[in-house]
Amino acid sequence: MTNLELLRGQSKTVERVVDESCLWNEDQEMAMFSYASTSGLSALVFHVAYEMIQPFLDENEVSVVIAADVRHISPVHVSERLAVGVKVIDIQDNRIKMRGVIMKGESKVLEMEFVRAVVSRNYLRRISIEKTT
Repeated sequence: MTNLELLRGQSKTVERVVDESCLWNEDQEMAMFSYASTSGLSALVFHVAYEMIQPFLDENEVSVVIAADVRHISPVHVSERLAVGVKVIDIQDNRIKMRGVIMKGESKVLEMEFVRAVVSRNYLRRISIEKTT
């Protein structure tokens, strides 16, 4: 893999506003409160990690989430401004283990550990075509 070792120990924190794509809408009554879902908040962390890793890959590689351990600690509403941080904690072969956290001010909203694997875009294209034929 190209340049992956350069990621070791790196971190990135960005500010994000929770949008409607993160809305928890599994329960009609609770959806009225406009809480963000665990999966929507996790996606914010995954996206920051993707943005962090992609510049270290060549144009034929992409990173995909293959495992995640998530702990949703406190509720937040859609439209709230949050700090989303990720840090690389280990790299083995094509797997990048990361830690993510979402904060609202001094309060922790979500924490997680997850693994992104670097894979060939051509492999994913081939698998997609095989599954449709």
